[in-house]
Amino acid sequence: MLTGDLLRARVHQKELRAQYLDPRKSRIAERAEQLLAIYRRGEGDGWTRERIDEEITDLIGDGVDHKLTRGLAKILSDQCEFETQTPVEPREIRDQLFSATAKAPSRAAATAAYQVLSDELGLPVAQLKSLLFADRKEEQRLISVGAPDAGWLMSRYNVGLVQALLVRAVAVNVTLQGPSPERLRQLFRYIKFHGLMYRIRAKDTSYEITLDGPASLLRLSTRYGISLSKWFPALLLQTCPWQLEATVLWTKANHRKVFSVNSTKGLISHYRDTGAYMTRTEEYFQERFEALDCGWKLTRDARPLDLGGESVVIPDFSFQRGSHVAHLEIVGIWRKEWLLRRIELLKKHGPGNLVLAVSTKLVGSKEALKEFPGEIVTFKEVVPAKKVLEAVTRCAKKPAAAKKPAAASKKRTRKG
Repeated sequence: MLTGDLLRARVHQKELRAQYLDPRKSRIAERAEQLLAIYRRGEGDGWTRERIDEEITDLIGDGVDHKLTRGLAKILSDQCEFETQTPVEPREIRDQLFSATAKAPSRAAATAAYQVLSDELGLPVAQLKSLLFADRKEEQRLISVGAPDAGWLMSRYNVGLVQALLVRAVAVNVTLQGPSPERLRQLFRYIKFHGLMYRIRAKDTSYEITLDGPASLLRLSTRYGISLSKWFPALLLQTCPWQLEATVLWTKANHRKVFSVNSTKGLISHYRDTGAYMTRTEEYFQERFEALDCGWKLTRDARPLDLGGESVVIPDFSFQRGSHVAHLEIVGIWRKEWLLRRIELLKKHGPGNLVLAVSTKLVGSKEALKEFPGEIVTFKEVVPAKKVLEAVTRCAKKPAAAKKPAAASKKRTRKG
C-alpha cells in the first residue's frame, strides 16, 4: 500500500481526485518495466535494499515524476521477499564486542576484540565488520520478486492509491446495486474479518453500507485504518454496480474533502476470489457445533434479515430443525453509538430468533447489550457451542406463514 507521502491526488473545490495511472501510456508502462528490471536484477545478484534504492534514485535522476516512481517502487517492494543473510547473527557479534570493550573502550581494545572473535568464529576481521549491522533493514537482501508483470504493477498501484486515501477517512459510504446474496455475504465476511464497524440499510434491490473511518475513532486509528484499506480490494470482487464515497482528512490542516470511486473505474482486485470464506472464530465454532450432533442443521446461506427498512442483519450462521429456525451473528468491535442504534432497531424490528455472540473484548458499550430483546452468548476466544445451542433452542421459531387472502363474502338474494 502507498504511504501518505507518496499519494498523488488533486483537489477540486471540495472534491479529492486520485491520479490513477493509465496503463495505455507508454511512458508509464516503460517506467514500470524499468523498475521491474531493477528488482529482477537485484534478485539475481542478491542486492540489498540500500543498493536497490540507489538504483531507483539513479533511474529518477532529474525527472519530475519522482513521487510516481517511488510509489511504484513501494508497491513492488511490498511484493518482494527480503532476508538477512549472514553466517553469524549480527546481534551476537555486537554483544560480544561490547562485552569485550565495555570496561575500557579504545581502538586498541576494539582491534583486539575483533581478532579474538575472528579466531573464535573462523571469519576474517573485515567480514566481521561488514556483518556488524547486517540485520538493519537497508542491509536485507532481495531473494524473490512477487510481481508478475508491469500491467499487474500499474493496476496494483491504482488500488493502492484508494487504500492510502481510506487510511485518512472519517466515514465511508458504499452503495451496491442489486448484489447477489452470495456476493453480499462475501463482502461482509471481509468486513467482519477486518473488524470494521458498519451500518447497512436495504433499499429495494440495493444496499447502502456505512463504514466508520479511522479518523472517527479515539483509539486504534492507525491499526483500524490499515484494516479498512485492506478491506477495499474485497469490494472490487463485487460483480454488481457499486459506488464508494468517503470523507477524507486532507493535508496537515485536516481539511475535509470528498473522495469517490465506482465500479466503472476498472480497478482490479489482487485478492483471490475464494467466495464467502470463514474467519477462524467462525471455523472453530462450526467445528464444535457440528461435533455436538444435536439434530440442528447448521447453514451459512441465510438471506439478510431486514430491520424495518432501516438496516439489515446478515447472519453468520442459521440453524434449522424441522420447521424451527434461528440465526447467529458474531459481534466484533462496535462503538457505543452504533450499538445503541442497533439494539433499538432489533427491539423494534428484530426477528426474535437471533442470537448474538459477543466477545468480552468488545470495544463499545456493554451496558447497551442489556437492552437486547434476544439471546446473548459471551465469549473470549472461541464461541461456546453448547451455550449457543441452548440459546438457539430457546428462541427458535417457525417461519411466518404467508397470509391467505380473505374469502369473498357471498350475498344472498331473496327471490320474489
